[in-house]
Amino acid sequence: MWPLSTPARPKQYLDLVGEPLIAQALHRLDAMPGSSDPVVVTGAEHLSLLGPVLEATGIKPHRVIVEPTGRNTGPAVIAAAMVLEPTEIMVVLPADQLIRDRQAFLDHVAAAIPLATEGALVTFGVVPERAETGYGYIRKGASHAPLGFEVEAFTEKPDQALAEAMVGDGRHLWNSGIFMFTAGSLLDEAHELVPGMASGVAGSLPLDAGLTVELSVSFGDVEAVSVDHAIMERTTRGVVVPVDVGWTDLGSWKSLWEASAKDDDGNVVHGDVVTSAVTGSFLLSGGRRLAVAGVEDVVVVETPDAVLVLGLEQAQDVRRLAASPSREARAPDD
Repeated sequence: MWPLSTPARPKQYLDLVGEPLIAQALHRLDAMPGSSDPVVVTGAEHLSLLGPVLEATGIKPHRVIVEPTGRNTGPAVIAAAMVLEPTEIMVVLPADQLIRDRQAFLDHVAAAIPLATEGALVTFGVVPERAETGYGYIRKGASHAPLGFEVEAFTEKPDQALAEAMVGDGRHLWNSGIFMFTAGSLLDEAHELVPGMASGVAGSLPLDAGLTVELSVSFGDVEAVSVDHAIMERTTRGVVVPVDVGWTDLGSWKSLWEASAKDDDGNVVHGDVVTSAVTGSFLLSGGRRLAVAGVEDVVVVETPDAVLVLGLEQAQDVRRLAASPSREARAPDD
């Protein structure tokens, strides 16, 4: 979501779909009987952003775990498990996703509780709508009664041909990054599969923690790896539950365009924007007037720091563009 999303203010704190995505995640299990206050894991540099969101939502977390430096989702999920009782069921909810059919999602979570209680590590796989190269995929294995399948394999962000083949075979689901297990089951697998990570996270936890759990600087020495790679791809206890809940991982301008309300010309428009003969585009002005004419299927985003212009189908190129040096920073040609 660059240039609107930056390391100092990541996309989960932006009001892109009516309220910040993290606020939606915090409320996602509200209607589930027996659900408890959430554990929030965040970076120290974002703690000041979290406070206003918690105040606006009225949510009082069970714990707020503060990372001195980000180490991906593996250490974060392990840290969350370590502040819970072993029998408590965790639902891991990324803070940058959109789920349109909230009740259907709750129904799937409720149905999967017996799986987690029995010791399974559950992942929720989204029934794919298209061949998407920006998502990971899960291949279903043998049926795991009554509602899931054994996890046979993970594939990370395939090329177009492979994505089309996987969607076509009917055996693959999008990897939502939403997981469910008891804290004890997750920690058992962590100690077995990534013992160094588990011990490193444990060593960074304060002995006497209150509502806010500030991990020590030693957390920065823990390997940075996703919970998918560290545990879910390696465990023999994985079960995938297929879901069709209007899920979107808002990981690109195209995915935000797809998830947003559009005008009669198929445009999503935010801010002071003037258009003429523009169709199928995402247009956002962060302050200055943005005038766009005679184009289709483009993204134009204006902020005080940068202006982004690219084709909607090239939305995955944003990361490369954001990392490119400016013309002024490049060495002159010999």
